[in-house]
Amino acid sequence: MTRMNKITLWVVLCLPLIFIGGGCDETVTLPKVPVLVGLEEDVEQHLTATYARLESAIQRESGTELAASFGDAAITYHAYDLVLMAQSCYQQALVLDPDSNQWKYLLARILQKEGKTEHALQLFSEILSRLPDHPPTLLAAAELKLQSGDSAGARIWFQQLLRIDPRSAPAFFGLGRISLQDGQHSDAIRFFEEALRYSPAATGLRYPYGLALRDAGRESEAQQQMLLRGPSFPMVPDRWLEEVRNRPIGARIPLNRGTTRFKAGQYHKALEQFQRAVQVAPDSATAQLNLGSALVKLGRSPEALGHYQEALRLDPGSTTAWFDLGVIHARAGDEEEAIRCYDQTLAIESGHQAARFNRANSLRRLKQYQEAAKEMKTVRQQVPGNVVAWIAEVVCYLRLEQPELALSTCQEGKIATGNAARLVSLLARLEATSTVVIAKPQLMKTLGELENLLLKETTLELVECKAMVLAALNRFKEALQWQNSAIDAARSANRIDILERLQKNQQRYFRGEPAVDPWPEESASTGSGSGVGSVNNSTSQ
Repeated sequence: MTRMNKITLWVVLCLPLIFIGGGCDETVTLPKVPVLVGLEEDVEQHLTATYARLESAIQRESGTELAASFGDAAITYHAYDLVLMAQSCYQQALVLDPDSNQWKYLLARILQKEGKTEHALQLFSEILSRLPDHPPTLLAAAELKLQSGDSAGARIWFQQLLRIDPRSAPAFFGLGRISLQDGQHSDAIRFFEEALRYSPAATGLRYPYGLALRDAGRESEAQQQMLLRGPSFPMVPDRWLEEVRNRPIGARIPLNRGTTRFKAGQYHKALEQFQRAVQVAPDSATAQLNLGSALVKLGRSPEALGHYQEALRLDPGSTTAWFDLGVIHARAGDEEEAIRCYDQTLAIESGHQAARFNRANSLRRLKQYQEAAKEMKTVRQQVPGNVVAWIAEVVCYLRLEQPELALSTCQEGKIATGNAARLVSLLARLEATSTVVIAKPQLMKTLGELENLLLKETTLELVECKAMVLAALNRFKEALQWQNSAIDAARSANRIDILERLQKNQQRYFRGEPAVDPWPEESASTGSGSGVGSVNNSTSQ
């Protein structure tokens, strides 16, 4: 469905070309002025001004100069998906400047979209006769050949694209599909693997890669790849088409307004603006991404998924979209899909700490503690002040039944973070429940650190920790008093989730027994990286 069908931007009446007299070139024709209906004021002004400039150009210009004016107007119409107007203007530009590769290319892209394969291929071939090494034309022509059943012709152009750029993921992807069609599964696997090597975020490669693996009898690998399928395909930089995508001004104003409202926490108002931006420019990755972010902030994550996926189709390299999509899946409890999204983020930007941190948390929730600990260690080595990463790594060692490693890591983290309160309290828990006897002076030192923290802030966590250390020092009467205070605080805060644990330790202290579990499973949450909704205007519109 075209943008014109989606949002009825305007009604174009009487499109046949008409003769315009009185200009410098009396052979020039121009589509009849369109009637604009139901547009935003900014869009209407843009289109009205475009037509007015073209009328003026006919009176003043001729030859290639007038061709450029027709081409510029065509780009505007093309950007708003007004196909007939764009096509007419590109054709007139080519009448005036038949050697223009840009106008031929953009006209061919419209014809390709309209299903006029033969005419589009003719124009692509003309361009390649002059610019044999133009990657966007090679790719578009090869794809069109492949779609029309001419795999031999497509192979020639994919191979030419590969000669220009030996790392071309689109070329490898095309050759892989041809090999798959020809039943050459070994070659197909090799081509798909090369494509994924150079474009790991291109999830659209996963399904055909899975088919090739299945044909080779590698069923388990095939199923895994098919589960990773997505909407993103490898692309080549396309300066001419990018100019079309950047042309609409109607999307920029609501995008800017939406961003301002989003940052102010006015998510309903931001949503309205981003919806307008998507209506005007559905091919804007930024508009799709920001609309998804606003929906998430409003608790409408299922609706947001489609917009994130569309943003990734338009911009497979968007780390923001991949990361936010991972957070959405993690919140929905789909940890494996979340990990896949974080992996895509890291494949594009290996230093994305929030993605690595969230990936580790998803692994921890899947009880894959060894890999989670490794990832958390990487995070805190690169950002030593990340207290939560230290805590999560320590908790993983506890789950792996490596208490000594947990204790030494916690001590290291406490020093690295300048005695961060949460690491002080976690170290207190570890020492209070250690199966190895902790010397009384060390326990007294830890107790003193907790008391200093309690002078600044009385939190339930610190109160509970002090009770644990007191019990480890055999001061059970005092431990009971502090534990009772913790229980009262939990009830007041309606923390029913931890009340049972607190009561179990209360009973142990009453019997003269210390606590035994430093970090019960119900306390396993250690936080997450930055959440969904970072409005990002860096992607192309």
